[in-house]
Amino acid sequence: MPAIHQPSRRLIVSLSLLALGMVGSMVGLRYLLPWRTTSENPWLGENSSDISSRVTAGRAQTSERRSPSAAAPSRLSFLTDIHLPYQARLMQLRQISEEGLSEPELQQLYQMLASPAVRGELPEHWFVIANDIFALLLAHDTQPERLSREFLQVLRNPQQPDVMRDYAVQHLSAWLHPRSRLASQTKLPQPQTAQRKKILLALAQAATDPSLEHTSIPGTTLMMLADLARVPSGVDCQDAVTALTPWLRQALQDGSSLSHPTRVSAVSAAGILAPDEFRPVIRQIAYQEKADASLRLPAIAALGKIGDEQDRSPLENIAQSSPALHYAARESAAALARRFPESSETSLQE
Repeated sequence: MPAIHQPSRRLIVSLSLLALGMVGSMVGLRYLLPWRTTSENPWLGENSSDISSRVTAGRAQTSERRSPSAAAPSRLSFLTDIHLPYQARLMQLRQISEEGLSEPELQQLYQMLASPAVRGELPEHWFVIANDIFALLLAHDTQPERLSREFLQVLRNPQQPDVMRDYAVQHLSAWLHPRSRLASQTKLPQPQTAQRKKILLALAQAATDPSLEHTSIPGTTLMMLADLARVPSGVDCQDAVTALTPWLRQALQDGSSLSHPTRVSAVSAAGILAPDEFRPVIRQIAYQEKADASLRLPAIAALGKIGDEQDRSPLENIAQSSPALHYAARESAAALARRFPESSETSLQE
């Protein structure tokens, strides 16, 4: 058998090491690549039990490899590990939440909300996780002043993505609303009068902020305030409504510089927040034939609640003449007939 020259032996060793490296890389990629989507749970990729098993196994292996003398890392450090699929991080966060969160962990979650997403994280993945963080803080924190301060900082920070600021509006509103699902699950006491007023005024300011006009935040804020005012929540929104009224008046005027989606939200909210103030202009928008149907639609719907008997006949005419507005006009006319039954009986007799 011919002897192997020294250079050839080095080549064989190098190729062997390369082969081992490729095998190792393939094994590593099995856990770094996103999990395939299956019919069992398309939102989480693989079914939740498989993901849970992998998360548990990974945590156990990490614990075994850790030196006993090394400082234990935070239980929440996985949240910024972009090598883990975001679905797995979300499940692990919910598992930890069920076990309870310590004060340092609450502080860490607040810090994560205040900080930008880590480099390499897809924004849409981080937003899903962040939304859960908002909900967990609302469920576990017991310091209302801190939660109010931190959530308002997210809302007011122009460096925060619009989605994060929108989430802050939603979760603050859920806390204010005593009948909301999140409010029933939180350990926080209901905010005191001064604190509630501060939050409501902050929401009103967000709705009227010119820099947010082309985002979802004005619409979300207006609908959250309208929801608080529409049901018997016991929340006094009058100061916020007063602060909003000049802006709403401008939003409902012809030729308003506000974006069309914002104007649509403003029409819907105006009929709920200040019906007496805005009934004439809402009626004008509803009956303006040349106006955009998407703007007339909320005005027509509002008249079923804030209109009077004189609006019934025009609404019935719209229901007959406009396919796009037929359903809204018909329902509003029917609502007025229920509210003013004497007028309905007189109409039938004629």
